[in-house]
Amino acid sequence: MKKYLILSALVALLVGCGAPAQTEHEMWTPPALPDDDGELPDGREIVQRMMDFMEGNQELAVEARVTYESVQESGQKLQFDMLQRIAMRKPDQLHWVTLRDDATQDLAWYDKGRFRVVRQPANMWGEIRLPGEIPEAVQELVGNYLIVVPFPDILSVDPNDRRLSDEITSIWYVGEAWVDGRWTDHVAIRKPGADIQMWVQQDEPFPAKMAIVYTEDEGLPGYTARFSKWSNTLPADPSLFEFTLPEGAEKIDVVPVIDR
Repeated sequence: MKKYLILSALVALLVGCGAPAQTEHEMWTPPALPDDDGELPDGREIVQRMMDFMEGNQELAVEARVTYESVQESGQKLQFDMLQRIAMRKPDQLHWVTLRDDATQDLAWYDKGRFRVVRQPANMWGEIRLPGEIPEAVQELVGNYLIVVPFPDILSVDPNDRRLSDEITSIWYVGEAWVDGRWTDHVAIRKPGADIQMWVQQDEPFPAKMAIVYTEDEGLPGYTARFSKWSNTLPADPSLFEFTLPEGAEKIDVVPVIDR
């Protein structure tokens, strides 16, 4: 369940911009900032700008390196890593790959009402018929089937409701920060059960980094994602969203976990 809670903490916060590759020197040498006019940006406006910008893209692709913590019975925290790659084309095509540090991987496709997923190295696959477009499909996968969808709040946001969550108790601007070769605006957000930090790129307001601490969980486990390779232009490859059945894969039933 922790993997689902990771992203529910961002409900209503999130709904290419490809740039030339930077040299190592450029990555570690930030350019000078404009002169400070004495006015701090508003944290709420920064997050809202990010949401509006991302919703305006019909195609979207990103890679994320994720580290999350699991608190053991002894109280010790263990860290685990994932690499996630996501591509979506609105309104109804989605593909993602999740690579875990135990060498397991999930490959998933949603294409116009049909969802398919492959788990490796178990070489098992399943499929579900789902209603509607990407937002409805993702909400069904997460809420009813408890399937781990990368960053569902990016994918499942209702374009008619892009306001920030009413659950937020505070949101404030921390300052400017140099993250992976870009200046970002660092914003801190608090809501029941989670302290959230967002680093939003200043040039193109994609999230560059996100960190969460689960304040109501024993041991205060944390989660960090660093985003890269944002793009709003996908390859002209019609097979990107086509399901590929591995040779010899065993089909399994995918059934709802929560009966609504």
